[in-house]
Amino acid sequence: MLKDPGVCFACGRANPDGMALDIRRTGAGVELDYVVPEKFCGWKGVVHGGIIATMLDELAAWACTEAGSNAVTAELTVRYRRPVSTGQKLRGFGRVVEERGRLLVAESRLVDEQGVVLADARAKMMKVEAQVIRDD
Repeated sequence: MLKDPGVCFACGRANPDGMALDIRRTGAGVELDYVVPEKFCGWKGVVHGGIIATMLDELAAWACTEAGSNAVTAELTVRYRRPVSTGQKLRGFGRVVEERGRLLVAESRLVDEQGVVLADARAKMMKVEAQVIRDD
C-alpha cells in the first residue's frame, strides 16, 4: 500500500500551490463544486486550459476509484466548449462508462450554474495495483 502524503496538485490538502479540489463520491460517480481563483488564469479573467484539463482528469480518476479501481490516465481527450472565467462557480461530474480488463473509460464534464457544459472529456484509464491510503 502507498500512503498519499496529500500533495497532489489537484486534490491534495497539503499542497499550498495546488487546487485542493473537494471531490465527492455520489454512488453513480463523483462530483465537485469549485470556483477557480485568478492565479490559475491564462488570459486575464479566463481559466487556463491546462487547469480545466486537470479538473476533468481528476474527476475521471476519482470516478475510477469510486467504481472500485485505482487507475492512472492513459489518454485524455478534452473538448473546450466555452471560455471559463476565473471566479465563476463551476460544477464537475465524472463517471466510469466502460470497463475492459485493465482499461476503464471515464467521462467528465464541467458546467456553469445554469448547467451549460463548458468543457468535457473522455479518459482511458489503466488500472494500477497499488492501493493508496489517503489522509484527507
